Amino acid sequence: MLDDDAIILAQVGDSHWLLEGERHLDALLAADAAYPTPVHCIRFASALDLTAALPDNQGIRSLWSIHPGIIERLTRHDELVTIDAPAPPPAIA
Repeated sequence: MLDDDAIILAQVGDSHWLLEGERHLDALLAADAAYPTPVHCIRFASALDLTAALPDNQGIRSLWSIHPGIIERLTRHDELVTIDAPAPPPAIA
């Protein structure tokens, strides 16, 4: 996605999952070591849209879920940048 040193999250509603940056997961969760900032978050309109954006054979269940308290900390410390995912193309009839 962005680069090998970034942390990228996905968001659907109030739920967040790790897309990229697994090697920084411990530091992100514990906040006791440095991790790349800002943390990037892609907001999807629905779980279906997120699933469609994932590689084949990868579902949401295969992603690390991020606790809401972690998201609150990132937001409070101004370390979270959220963008909206592009709308999926319309279905062909």
